[in-house]
This record gives sequence, C-alpha cells and structure tokens, in this order.
Amino acid sequence: MRHLLCILVALLVSAGARAGVGVTPDVDSADSAGLFVGVQRFQADDSIEQVKYAVDDAVDLAYALSETKLLMPKQIALALCGEPMKAISKAHLAELTREGASVHAATQSEIIRLLESQAEKVGKSGILVASFATHGVTDDGVQYLLTASSRLRDRETSLSEAKIRDIVYESGVERSLIFIDACRQKLTKGPRPPLGDPRSAAALLKSLAGVYGHVVYSAAAVGGYAYDDDETCNGVFTAAVIAALECGAKTVKGYVTVDTLNTFVEKRVLSWVRTHRQPRARKATQLLCEGQAKKMRLSVCARRAH
Repeated sequence: MRHLLCILVALLVSAGARAGVGVTPDVDSADSAGLFVGVQRFQADDSIEQVKYAVDDAVDLAYALSETKLLMPKQIALALCGEPMKAISKAHLAELTREGASVHAATQSEIIRLLESQAEKVGKSGILVASFATHGVTDDGVQYLLTASSRLRDRETSLSEAKIRDIVYESGVERSLIFIDACRQKLTKGPRPPLGDPRSAAALLKSLAGVYGHVVYSAAAVGGYAYDDDETCNGVFTAAVIAALECGAKTVKGYVTVDTLNTFVEKRVLSWVRTHRQPRARKATQLLCEGQAKKMRLSVCARRAH
C-alpha cells in the first residue's frame, strides 16, 4: 500500500504508441529530459517496509514516455534500488538501457545530482519530467521522500520537497511534470497501525502550483492514502494514468490533456478505493496547476478521438 505524495505530473504511459498514442506538439522532445526514481528497498534502515512496485512504477513510466516520444531513451535517467517485479517491466528496463537510458543508484546524493543535471538539459521548448516512487513522510508540515540511503529517524538523509522545488526553480525550467508516488500507508515493518501511520499524511508541493507550465498531480487527496494494485503490479494511481494516456481518457481534438487525464484518473482511482478500502470515500486524487496548463496535450490518440 502506498500513500502517494505524487507530485509528479501527468505524463505516464506504459505501453504508449500501440493505441495510436504519439508525441504532442506542446513540447520539443529534443529539449526535454526525465528522471525516474524507484526505491523498493531501503538499504540504510531495515525497519522501513519495502515499496513492492516502486521500481516497476519508475521503469514503466519511463518506458511509456519514450513510447510517446515525449522523451527519448538517451534523455532518461533511472535511479533504482531493487528489481522490477513484472516480466514486462524487466523487458522495458532492458530496452530502455539498450537505447541509451542510464541507470544509477537511488541514494540521496545521487538523486539530487541527477535531478540537477537533468534539469540543466531542459531547453526553452522542453519539459522536465521527474518521477519518485518511494515512501514519503511529513515532519512539522514538511514533506520528505525517502531514498535508498535514508534513515527514518534522520530527516537530513531524506529528500525534502523544498530541495526538489529549489532545483526546479533555480534551473530556470519553464515546464515540469513532477510525479511523486510516495507516502505509503504501511511505512514500517510489523503490524499496520489501525489508522495508518501519522508520519505518512499527504503533503503537496503547493508552491509549484500557479506557476506557468508546472503541474502538480497528487495520487492522494490531502489526508488520504494511495495503494498498490497486485493485479497490475503498479500503484493504483500509476496504473490509472497509464490507462488514461493509452487513450482511455477523453480526448480534445485527438489529444489527451492534463484536464481530461485528471478526470479519468480521479474516477478510476476513486472507484478502486471505494471497492477495496473506503466505501464512502468522496475524493481520491488532487490536481494543482496554472489554469492554462490544464490544456497541455500529453499524448496523441488520433484513432480514439471522441
């Protein structure tokens, strides 16, 4: 189970181009770059529960975006700790690396270095895509993402929302899609607390919202939790985004937009939560973005326009 701090944004697709999905004219792929972090195991603190599908989420998302041509494999950096659970995710990883994607450790220092270097590669007509699949915790209102080298009791070993925000701002990136699939409900090993772990309360990078070109999409509404789906071997949220970008979402003149993706994902995730966890849940996800960014086109679905 996971409680997604999902800040990363709306561009995931796992099997992209098969359904008529293609690159959109909103951004120039040659000017774009992406970082995909998946932390399944926490090497510095064995009290932390593994995030079962974290590597699958990171790999599948990276592969999806390469299929849509929004990102080319050589523009993709993967920071991983653990192994993909699905055979298809293993195949995706092998294909990405053959085509030029780089694989790195998922330690705090390496993730920071990679985020800075990937942000520096983004040009005026490009976009920065950053994806984080891991645990997330809050402390005094500050959100932290755990890395492979993090210790739960030592916040200095984690990656704060402020650090992510500062890197995006200081790089001069004009458009970013930041997806953070974190804050799992079960944070530590042993019996699950009946009301969840209070350290895993949802927190959003609200300061990125309202800025031109930046979209913040959270897999869980404030105070809620997000979960893993053992059928798809992905997070419930990630699986929904993939389905939306594969042309499950309503299209506008043949394109899936941030707005139509959000509508599709919220409906699907809420249905899953009501069926499997909270029958009376009223909201599952949360989208924050500058008004015009809702119209940003994410994938082409020429065969499925409706």
